[in-house]
Formats: sequence, C-alpha cells, structure tokens
Amino acid sequence: MKDYKGIVFFDYDGTLIDEVDGIFEMPDSTKEALTKLRENGYAVCVCTGRTKQFSEDVKEYFNGYVTGVGTYVEIDGEVIQSIEITQSEIENLRRICAPRNIVLLMDGETQSYCDGMEQESYRFFKYVFDVKDHWVLPWDTKNKCKINKLTFFYDHDEDYDFLKAQLSSRFELAKHVRYHFTDATPVGVDKGSGIRTMMDALGIPIQSTYAFGDGDNDVSMIKTVGTGIVMGRHYKGLDPYAAFTTDTVAENGIYNGCKKLGLI
Repeated sequence: MKDYKGIVFFDYDGTLIDEVDGIFEMPDSTKEALTKLRENGYAVCVCTGRTKQFSEDVKEYFNGYVTGVGTYVEIDGEVIQSIEITQSEIENLRRICAPRNIVLLMDGETQSYCDGMEQESYRFFKYVFDVKDHWVLPWDTKNKCKINKLTFFYDHDEDYDFLKAQLSSRFELAKHVRYHFTDATPVGVDKGSGIRTMMDALGIPIQSTYAFGDGDNDVSMIKTVGTGIVMGRHYKGLDPYAAFTTDTVAENGIYNGCKKLGLI
C-alpha cells in the first residue's frame, strides 16, 4: 500500500451531490478539491451507505472506499474487508417483509437486487436518487454476487417500528432523515467501524483523518475521525461532534471546507 499523510472521507448523498437541490453530479469545485487532496498526498475515500457500484460515476476521483455503511473497505484496488449477509438471512427477511409490502433492496459491491421493483416506494427512491437501471436487477437473477448491505423501503413510520422490533438484535438500522427507507448492516458495523478498518490498514493516526457528512448515518463517521465537518444543510445531531459547518454542495462546501482546513 502507498504511504499517505492522512485520509479524507466523504459521504455521498447530501455531501458530494445533493438531491434536495437537484445536484446529481459533483460540482467542478468539488472535483478540483478532491484532485488537489490526492496531489497533496491524502487518501481520498468515499464513505457512504451506497455500495461501490453506485459511485461508479466518480471513481476517478477516489482511491479508497468505505461503502455499504462500513461493510466494504478498499484502498488502491485492494479489498480490506467485505462482510457478507447470508442467503438464509436474506430469505428470512423476505418472508418478514412480504406481508407488509416492505421492499427489500440487497446491495453488493458490483450489483444490487430488488424484491418489489414495481412498488411505489422503490420507484420513488429510484427517481429521487437518480438510480440507473443497470445498477439494480430482479432478485430472481441467477449467479448473484455477494450481498453486503440491505435497504428497506416502506410507506409508513409504523413499518420502520416493525423493522426495528424484528431486526435490532441482528442489524444496525440507519433510517434516512427525509424519506421512508432505512439501511441495515450486521450489528457492530457502521461507517465508523469501516473507517477504523481503513485507518488500521494504512497505519494513519486519528489526528490525520477528516470527514465530511450531512446525515444521521454520518454520526459514527464524524465521531470516529480526528476532524469532522458537516455540510451547510445537515442533521442537527451531528453538531456536537463537528469541528465546524461548511457551506452546502451548491455553495462549494467541499472546496471551501478543505481550504479552511489547509488541506488544499
């Protein structure tokens, strides 16, 4: 592995892009900041609930991945960690979800699969987050890849309460702050645990690590790194752990934040 002076982690939705403002491609200022960070000797890593395939459009700007809410860790093409959710567990969850019309998305690093692609909750997610057709295939597809992370789509808050009661002993649930869906990873696995795995692999001390985020599933990320920065529009539960608040994506928040930190 290469020697790096530090690691900078970036959440994806609401940080690199922003569906609220209709920004589905990283601004030029963000691309410039990421390029300069790498030129200055930093490992630049996506740290997201998305799995790796969902960030294919920006892969040229990153040399590290903590994806699937910490289930998958990769640096410079070397896979450090890939946690698998078993087929038997998935089949059990499908049985639990079906009576309540809860849609289950099963995410691998190279492909995702879905039960209920025709349902409104999934179609809404696909529209809001600009999900490409080839990223998700029907669950009955043969020769599926390893599944790292799950996402549940539902219609009512009561459905989330149901999922929490059913799954909290086996899974960490990361509920989206604005929409009716929640990510699920095995207990003990979150963005923070994935970051620690990356730090240990590279031998980078905590004081040389930074992270930008905006959502409630970024709490473990911001708490884990040496310096955490939150975007101009963010989940207020992040405030106690953040060094400062930068601007929104539309206002060049990543570039301005990296500049303020003296990283670029």
